[in-house]
Amino acid sequence: MTASLKRTADKQTVEELHTILALHAIALSEMAQGLCVLDAELRIVLFNRRFAEILGVSRKLARVGAPLRDVFAVVGQREGSAGNAMAGMWKEIEALLVQGEAFRLHRRVRSDDVVTLDFRPTSGRGWVLTCEDPNDQLASAGAPQPDFLKEVIEHVSQGICVFDDDQNLALCNGQFLRVYGFDSTWTRPGTSLRHIFAHATSRGIFSDATAGAIEDALAALFADEKATRQFHLSNGRVIEARALRIKSGGWLTEHKDITRRLFHNAALQERNQLLDAVLDHMAHGLCAFDDKLDLIVVNARYLQIYGLTFEEAQPGTPLVELMRRSIARGVHRPGIGAEEMLADFKKRLIDDKEPELRRYLANGRVIAVRHQPMVGGGWVGTYEDITERYRAEENIVRIARHDALTDLPNRLLFGEKMVEGLARVAEKKGAMAVMCFDLDNFKAVNDSLGHPIGDKLLQQLAKRLGLAVGAEDTIARLGGDEFAVIHPTLDAQDAERLARALISTTSTPFMIEGQEIHASICIGIAMAPLHGTTAEQLMKCADLALYRAKDQGRNSWRFFDPEMDVQVQMRRALEVDLHRALCAGEFHLDYQPLISLATNDVVGMEALVRWTHPVRGSVSPAEFIPIAEETGLIVPLGEWVLRQACADARKWPATVKLAVNLSPVQFRNRNLVSVVINALAAAHLSAARLELEITEAALMQNADSIVGTLQQLRGLGARIAMDDFGTGYSSLSYLRKFPFDRIKIDKAFIAEADTNADSAAIVRTIAALGKTLGIETTAEGIETVEQLKMVRRAGCTEGQGYLIGRARSAAEALKFIAEYQRVVTAA
Repeated sequence: MTASLKRTADKQTVEELHTILALHAIALSEMAQGLCVLDAELRIVLFNRRFAEILGVSRKLARVGAPLRDVFAVVGQREGSAGNAMAGMWKEIEALLVQGEAFRLHRRVRSDDVVTLDFRPTSGRGWVLTCEDPNDQLASAGAPQPDFLKEVIEHVSQGICVFDDDQNLALCNGQFLRVYGFDSTWTRPGTSLRHIFAHATSRGIFSDATAGAIEDALAALFADEKATRQFHLSNGRVIEARALRIKSGGWLTEHKDITRRLFHNAALQERNQLLDAVLDHMAHGLCAFDDKLDLIVVNARYLQIYGLTFEEAQPGTPLVELMRRSIARGVHRPGIGAEEMLADFKKRLIDDKEPELRRYLANGRVIAVRHQPMVGGGWVGTYEDITERYRAEENIVRIARHDALTDLPNRLLFGEKMVEGLARVAEKKGAMAVMCFDLDNFKAVNDSLGHPIGDKLLQQLAKRLGLAVGAEDTIARLGGDEFAVIHPTLDAQDAERLARALISTTSTPFMIEGQEIHASICIGIAMAPLHGTTAEQLMKCADLALYRAKDQGRNSWRFFDPEMDVQVQMRRALEVDLHRALCAGEFHLDYQPLISLATNDVVGMEALVRWTHPVRGSVSPAEFIPIAEETGLIVPLGEWVLRQACADARKWPATVKLAVNLSPVQFRNRNLVSVVINALAAAHLSAARLELEITEAALMQNADSIVGTLQQLRGLGARIAMDDFGTGYSSLSYLRKFPFDRIKIDKAFIAEADTNADSAAIVRTIAALGKTLGIETTAEGIETVEQLKMVRRAGCTEGQGYLIGRARSAAEALKFIAEYQRVVTAA
């Protein structure tokens, strides 16, 4: 048993180890003998219930770690015990233990009992002590009368025989006959034990034993009171015999059936071997300490983790000494002492009862320490190397707080850094700049070159930005092409210097898969605590500043100004009013005429939505249309425009078409085609009279999907026009994607055409392109006679502008159509 406890091992789980220990405990508790396992220092390592009962001591005295000397000292001091005799016996035991060989003593340890003490050495310099109480009173002074003695021994559970000095039988009890299976005729008084056993040998009672072997065993039995002899019966049982000299003369022999004991001992040995195997193959380190935190058990894995040897980790070694030795070997990180480590161990695992503490070793390994209290006092602990799991956990934590594309901190980590930075600002009365920025026209890069190229652009930009910020700064990707920076600073000038540095990172074009990409950023800056003391306030202010910076153009930065917030509040109020306006009927339509440049006839009217606010008055479309698109209100508003415009156009001559603008947001509505069908049907208007205008911006968002919708609309008979042609990046490519019926030349080219040769050339080129492709061309923004002459010469088919006619109400539009004269014939 000591060999098992000397070595320590493990299995994959502590639960399995507990199961094995429980099986040992069951086996020990069922032993008829008292059992006590001692270490090399004669301290108790393990004991069973019978040990305490036989010696008559309490479980508080007989405990793990208690010296055996103390147990015997208390027995000797008990009232009625022979204390001096006990003190002498302990000296005798110590003298015999020094010899290192097994020995047996029969001593009176209670006033009425003689107990057999059997000491056997173990391979680990420890001892196994067994105690047996024969419950006899035959060794007491003054032999009782035979009849009385016979009656007494009949109540003894072991077989008992009394012999005279010549070793002839005086009397025996029935258990003696039963234990061997002897016949009572073999045990008449005066018969020697040798004769009885010889008779039994001839009857085959003993298994594989000769008469000579039996006689030798009996001779040895009477020759040495310390010795016992075992006799194996043919039925498989094993009987243990021993002889005691009676002081008044004669002998007493005890014969006990130890079959069950041997069975349990064999089972215990098997369990020990299993425990040894488990401990030797544990993946975790394991050790056990007594209630003073002195070592009881340790396994090889524990020693390997902490760089110790078995010689340095002998039973009884204090835990603090193990810590001191491992620190001396450089196992732990520098700067921690053994006493500090022990105090941390006690506080967290014992006092606070934390389920686990972690040791971070100098070699980078991480050890999880878990301790559980043991019954009877002390602790058992496991030491698991969780380095790989720890690294995986750290990686998971990093992934959760970093952007997968750029490896920059993400919104979550940025928020945490923001809280930390604001706490420093409040504590140290310092300042902090928060910057927000994104890439200008990043969507155009994704749409024209593809998202993989866009992703690589973000990755290269992130690397450049990372080189531009300082070690104390935090730069994060919040999503898409949105970035933000936290910059601890003392003043706005320092923040401005960083803003310039960030903008300069885009001054050099990006080369990605052979494509040269020019990029730029605008930055909005908010200062803490000047502009806010919470993350929400600062991000809101930085965003407002960013919008204002974008208004200034590329590569701009702006600090937040309270006036920006006022404008935002006004915009929000306008948004609230916009939600109400549609239901309140505050919108109406005006119509601007289009004429044929060849005949000067009115050929169409373009519907333009107007909003008359009950308080604000007339609200510019440039103000409310972007808000309607952002909020999604453009969808119901656009539906109303279609229905009302179709109803108005029904009153016009059949030769006059209706032009209606469609927002890019309307194309996200899957019901757009149905909306057009319903508007035409409600007004009884032919689809051939409806011309739907879209901008290049709509096609840039999802060209394939929008082209599909346009094809359905054309299938109804409606005409499709591209508005503001020439202002985008890919106008010509969209003419290949979809055969438009009309292209409208942006008024910016018309405004300069009579004074700028390049603009005039562009107008002529677009008109020629339209003629070649069979697409009609409309010149927008004609305001002078010279411009009208120029677009006619260029070959445009239709014209629109203030010179021809301003936008007017539905009633006035109808009157305009009826009364329009060719007043510009001279042109």
